[in-house]
Amino acid sequence: MKPELVKVSGGSHFRKIAMGSWHTAADPSVYGLLEIDVSKALKHLENLQKSSPVKLTISHLVGKAIAIILQERPEMNGMIRFSRIYQRKHVDLFYQVNIPGDPSDPVGKALLSGEVVRKAETLTVTQIAEDLERKARVIKSGGVGELTQSIRTLSLVPWSLMYWALKISSFLNFDLGIDMRWAGMPRDPFGSVMITNVGGMGAETAWAPLVPYTKVPLLLTIGAIKDRPWVVDGRVEVRPVVRIGVTFDHRFMDGVHAAAMSRRFHQCFEEPEKYLL
Repeated sequence: MKPELVKVSGGSHFRKIAMGSWHTAADPSVYGLLEIDVSKALKHLENLQKSSPVKLTISHLVGKAIAIILQERPEMNGMIRFSRIYQRKHVDLFYQVNIPGDPSDPVGKALLSGEVVRKAETLTVTQIAEDLERKARVIKSGGVGELTQSIRTLSLVPWSLMYWALKISSFLNFDLGIDMRWAGMPRDPFGSVMITNVGGMGAETAWAPLVPYTKVPLLLTIGAIKDRPWVVDGRVEVRPVVRIGVTFDHRFMDGVHAAAMSRRFHQCFEEPEKYLL
């Protein structure tokens, strides 16, 4: 699917200086941490689950929340081409999917892949879960997903040439907008934001680096839900809390954007029945 982009004109002076200061997403990564009380969200999940044909998790709620945020703050949703920011017209969520290896070594031979949920701003939590479940089922059963074909193609590249293969394919695919599907490279395979649930592997807190060749400026890592002390109306209570590691490209976002994103996340999870439908 070809990304629908609009070239951004003007912009702040900082944005222009930032573009000259950092050339790839490897340079300007900023890391943050969100801690969210999910007690209301878990009850909301239980209610949604009653009418959902697929299993719903905290990852789907996080996906819906970030879709709302990026729709409201479109300047945070885009990619960089030739040192210019292009905004996306839609919010596409890239969920990382872990495919276990063979039974002899399910960890060492595991494959990390992923699937994109397109136009997530138009979908409900259940629709996000259904779309992801359907696509993940295909690749976990050995089928060909949107990204698995490109992984197979890149597996043929020698280790010593992998950096240049990724760099060139990214340049052709994203910067020049050339359709590379003939070579097994899908169009816009990584979307607006990457989401990975490290809590499923037992991790409570984690951060992940931005991946320059994907052109994705925002990455969320969702930790395991744990009971933690939480201040409520001046009293300390035990609440289920999730930690979300946030990594973003400083060329796209500033501290003011991060603060606004944090406030909106907390609002969505404080009133999930209103926002996370």
